[in-house]
Amino acid sequence: MPSSTKKVLLYLISKLGICEGRKKLMKLMFLIEHYDLKNKILLSKPRLGDTFLIYQYGVFSFDVMEAYEELLKEGRVSEGFSGIAVKPGIQIDLDEETREVVDEVVRRFGGYGGYELETLTLQMLGIRPFEKDRYFGRKVQEILAGR
Repeated sequence: MPSSTKKVLLYLISKLGICEGRKKLMKLMFLIEHYDLKNKILLSKPRLGDTFLIYQYGVFSFDVMEAYEELLKEGRVSEGFSGIAVKPGIQIDLDEETREVVDEVVRRFGGYGGYELETLTLQMLGIRPFEKDRYFGRKVQEILAGR
């Protein structure tokens, strides 16, 4: 997992205020990783270096999940019935370029729920939700490179 993943997760959660859950967080991290904001397409080359694949609920990254679980263990984020939040007083040091990408992804996609983002990200990959089983375990980079 790239060292920047935890920083991006912290910044993303702080921008959302409270994130409804892990599914939404994962899909937004996917968009931060692969969505070209200018051309409105998915790029095969990842921005942060996390590997995403097609899993039970669409795009998923073990790298991102590991980073998220570390943040939970470190006490930097909390997860509860109301959602996921950054603990008060946590400092987030993120470069300006990445900050701008996260801000724009939140602006464009932050209002969607987890299931809506699952469907949307699969559609961006050319996969209809009922087809995801055919792609189970395939890396997103391979799917994008094969277009």
